[in-house]
Amino acid sequence: MVTDNKQAPGVQALLDVDFVPMPMAAAMAYYDITAQRKVVGSAAQLVEMGRLVAIALSTVAPIYRIDEAGRQALALTADEINERLFKARPARLDDLAIRREDLTEAIATLKEARTSFSPPGAA
Repeated sequence: MVTDNKQAPGVQALLDVDFVPMPMAAAMAYYDITAQRKVVGSAAQLVEMGRLVAIALSTVAPIYRIDEAGRQALALTADEINERLFKARPARLDDLAIRREDLTEAIATLKEARTSFSPPGAA
């Protein structure tokens, strides 16, 4: 029996959103680009992985800060990216997001870059 996941509660709502929360986007990008399914050792490692992937995403797509009401998305400037992602430890990603279509393109770009810089024979 085939189940239509789009009918599951909440799944369609996630598919319909224009913005993907950065913690989710970073996890999606990490696992898609690296094809690693390992368990992260600690919460601190998970937070750091999210920060590093958010930095990578910010190099190929706009990153947005969602206001407290969740109604307005403001693109981060280069200075804000520097402060929020490079300098802040731990980085706070919970109010950051990326457009769904930008995430798809960013992942494809980062995967291509990874392939281009991988040694011959490496996966």
